Amino acid sequence: MYFSKETLATNSRLGGHWSELWANRNMWNLQNDSIIAANRAIMTPDMLACNAVGGFSRDFWAEIDNQVLQLRDQEVGMEIVNDLIGVQTVLPVGKTAKLYNVVGDIADDVSVSIDGQAPFSFDHTDYASDGDPIPVFTAGYGVNWRHAAGLNSVGIDLVLDSQMAKMRKFNQKRVNYYLNGDSKIQVQSYPAQGIKNHRHTKKINLGSGAGGANIDLTTADMTAIFAFFGKGAFGTTARTNKVAAYDVMWVSPEIWANLAQPYVVNGVVSGTVLQAVLPFAPVKEIRMSFALSGNEFIAYVRRRDVISPLVGMAVGVVPLPRPLPNVNYNFQIMSAEGLQITADDQGLSGVVYGANLA
Repeated sequence: MYFSKETLATNSRLGGHWSELWANRNMWNLQNDSIIAANRAIMTPDMLACNAVGGFSRDFWAEIDNQVLQLRDQEVGMEIVNDLIGVQTVLPVGKTAKLYNVVGDIADDVSVSIDGQAPFSFDHTDYASDGDPIPVFTAGYGVNWRHAAGLNSVGIDLVLDSQMAKMRKFNQKRVNYYLNGDSKIQVQSYPAQGIKNHRHTKKINLGSGAGGANIDLTTADMTAIFAFFGKGAFGTTARTNKVAAYDVMWVSPEIWANLAQPYVVNGVVSGTVLQAVLPFAPVKEIRMSFALSGNEFIAYVRRRDVISPLVGMAVGVVPLPRPLPNVNYNFQIMSAEGLQITADDQGLSGVVYGANLA
């Protein structure tokens, strides 16, 4: 989802995205230089000073790209998205949805015989298809052509400050999409859904009433917590979906505070509640996220065939064309990404969301 030395070294498709990003930047350099060259004789000294930048240098873009990487970990909830980078699926930008086949049933007539000639059928399985959209995220920011002063040391600071403010908004939108999707987006009848509301995410209603687990994990005592992870709703959901252990469970700060309490046995502190329950819970690790609140958690098996960020274009910044020397320096932040959560032909899934659901 980001261009870095590590991701570029391990993913050839992402290298193609990187080349396309630089092609856009180099085209801007050529176009901007041609405008100045064609009009230099009639430009005023102030106009020449404000357009002295020429093409943006590699050092300029290094600062822009470094800030993108610096800000990737600063948005609340981005820790969940970043945890899934290892199972991301990089696709061509022309893909607007990632489809997959769901293998159907086939005859169960397996013959056991001495001569191997007993009758059995030669049928084939049927397929159903499913998929998830890959929308484009865009945002922009600009620097007044007079204030830029040729984008010298003061100008680049103005660009970076503007980018920082807009990148925070950009990342907020991305995190919200990964968690909640976007009801306005639909491609080939496939809705844009996030971890919390995806049709293949298994839901646990922690609230009271019919079908509810009737547990508040922010205040539950040890007995209730052990039951929840064992024979209760969480453990049952894992076993029903044939999950031996979820790789990570993200919980709200309120749940975390309850799990972080001292575990007291016969008046003696024996670690925390979390340390006591984790060896018996079908989950390898429990972490806190400020993106969740109250009686709310997310858990998943970190495997590409279970959950995968879909990357059609990694987050990048390009300049927009300037038709005249007194047009502002405008920049566009863009990415194309979505989320895929799959289920098998039996409807089993390795992703679960728990909250007080209506």
